[in-house]
Amino acid sequence: MIKSLDLIEKAKSGDRNVLRNNKWLQYLYLTKEQHINLEQVDSIERMPENPTLPYVERTLLVLNEMNLPLKEKSIIEEVLVWSEVAKGGMKHNRRIWRESGFQLDIHNIGSAQIYAAEQMSIPLPQRDLEVEELIYTLILTHGLVGQFIRGEVRYKQLQPLVHWIEEHNNLDVNIEVILYKLNQCIIQGVSSDIWEKVKDDTGRFISSLVNKEQVKELPLKVRIRRLRQSSIEKGENFDKHYDQYMKNEQLNKYIEGFFKKTDLWYIESALQEFTLEEFLKIFILIYQKINPLSIQQVSFEFFMKDIYYDYRGKKSINLYKKRIIESYLNEFSLEDLLQGKKPVNEHVQLQTEPMDLLGQIVGVRFRYSAAGEKLIEFCQEAEKSPHYERATILLYDFFGFRKDAFDRLQNEQTYLTDMNNGQDHKRIISDYAKGTLMLDIGAGGGVMLDILSEDHPEAEVVGIDVSTNVIEELNRRKTRENKRWQVKQADALELKEYYDPGSVDTIVFSSILHEMFSYIPYKGKKFNPEVVIQALKSAFEVLNDGGRIIIRDGIMTEPKDDMRYLEFKDEKGYEFFKRYVKDFKGREIAYEVVNDVHIKLSVNDAMEFLYTYTWGEEAYPHEVQEQFGYFTPSEYKKAVEEALGDKARIIAFKHYLQDGYEEFLSSKVKVMDEQGVEGLPDSTCFIVIEKA
Repeated sequence: MIKSLDLIEKAKSGDRNVLRNNKWLQYLYLTKEQHINLEQVDSIERMPENPTLPYVERTLLVLNEMNLPLKEKSIIEEVLVWSEVAKGGMKHNRRIWRESGFQLDIHNIGSAQIYAAEQMSIPLPQRDLEVEELIYTLILTHGLVGQFIRGEVRYKQLQPLVHWIEEHNNLDVNIEVILYKLNQCIIQGVSSDIWEKVKDDTGRFISSLVNKEQVKELPLKVRIRRLRQSSIEKGENFDKHYDQYMKNEQLNKYIEGFFKKTDLWYIESALQEFTLEEFLKIFILIYQKINPLSIQQVSFEFFMKDIYYDYRGKKSINLYKKRIIESYLNEFSLEDLLQGKKPVNEHVQLQTEPMDLLGQIVGVRFRYSAAGEKLIEFCQEAEKSPHYERATILLYDFFGFRKDAFDRLQNEQTYLTDMNNGQDHKRIISDYAKGTLMLDIGAGGGVMLDILSEDHPEAEVVGIDVSTNVIEELNRRKTRENKRWQVKQADALELKEYYDPGSVDTIVFSSILHEMFSYIPYKGKKFNPEVVIQALKSAFEVLNDGGRIIIRDGIMTEPKDDMRYLEFKDEKGYEFFKRYVKDFKGREIAYEVVNDVHIKLSVNDAMEFLYTYTWGEEAYPHEVQEQFGYFTPSEYKKAVEEALGDKARIIAFKHYLQDGYEEFLSSKVKVMDEQGVEGLPDSTCFIVIEKA
């Protein structure tokens, strides 16, 4: 085992002598600082209090397994133990370093300065200055090879290393081996998978450095593409959008000027969830706030740490803050910013903070008003409570951003997954679809789009959704998976504004009409049956003769005055029921407590409750906002006839109990009719309407 690993083990076992005798270990071990790139972190809460020392230890473990000449290995070891010290140290150490002018916020520079200062305690005759100069240079350029490959820093930052290579041909070490193995330790210490992806590029780049080949700065488009790699892997159509925006010569000039003289830290971690347009707007905003003559480094560390938090024990983007930032950036165009307009919003602003006395280094973050911060905290606390929906509405109103109730914020991925379920039922929908233009209303996660596209290769398939975040995710998926379907953000109640009358062949409403009924305040009120009527009229208007409306949704039981008894097997079931009755927004739930174990209520009230009981606590805040059944079978037929007239012909009408309800509920509750017969009524309808 190499010496440094042995020292770390002794320190972890309580040996304080090793801390006194090894300053690098003292600084890494005794610290209150917490610096880490959150890109590779799964959980912030489970992150070590001091993540730097475990990272250094991982890099040393990689080195320990390498078969290298002793001199090369000892140089790499010395570089690794000192390269992160600027992230450590106790409060008094850091105060002294700052007073000495050390650049602690740019960790490779600060660590090199600390290393150089510590070497002064060694008597000059005992020092090997040539080796120290190499170690100092490697610390100073620590991580920059990988950062250049990722597009974060300019080639210029590697000049100290380039100059060292040019001036030290006589030193008896293999510098190419040192550089390659050092970078392997640095990158593999983060992730072995990442190292496998980049090791060839790393080797080629190091070879060009050592062989003194002319290396140029990356072209602007190449550099930004590398900075957007995570976004591209998630589906961003980078080339299309970049070429579209950069047609603006002024924008191109500003961005090129900015990137030509600036290095960027933590940028991909901070901005990968934002669109390319938002990315560019953020840089123009920064450009407005800094001195473009002196700026050299921009750190997104503050922004990165603020935009993530733990959601259910896992690191997640803070969608409350992301939506607020998106809304703020949407208030102005790139052209507005290029004309010098400075947006003002009392609740959120982009802020730059100087990190040195000369204004060469700035940190970037978004600041929220005090009231806004409290409201964001309130939403996070309310996530698992019935107050969640109310909290997010307050957030919408306070910050003045999107109010579509289908934007589910932190439950977005769960919602999209749920929307993708039930593929068998969606296949039946596809069997009835016809024609060359098909619309899927409320496209959700896109499974219906996939099925229609696969089953009807001649048709143009378009997903319609009112939610911006659903549209964004579908567009990313379309690009990522090379789907041929299209998506459009549109109002399903006014389809004639997007499509000509008689131009559409099939319109699908799969589990979406009950959401429109529940969430849209139509004519001043939610849970208004007229919104379903208007959706059908809107679809029928643009439907071609012979075209079809296909509906799969909730259904109510008739006669409505049928009663059901619930007997809870789970001791917490009755408490869940009482909470549901209080929180359900669809209508007032009336019930009678028959005895200690039986509750009596109408069949449709029982079914509405059981839908929510089936989903459980995870979906509770949303399910209490929704009413799944809104028409009985006879009411549905009457509504279609009255709304659409003689030209509407119902060619399929069936209703059934959705798979899984009885099996899931059997261990939790017994459901009986007034004769004591167990069983559940139908929950779901399937309707096909053809235009004559």
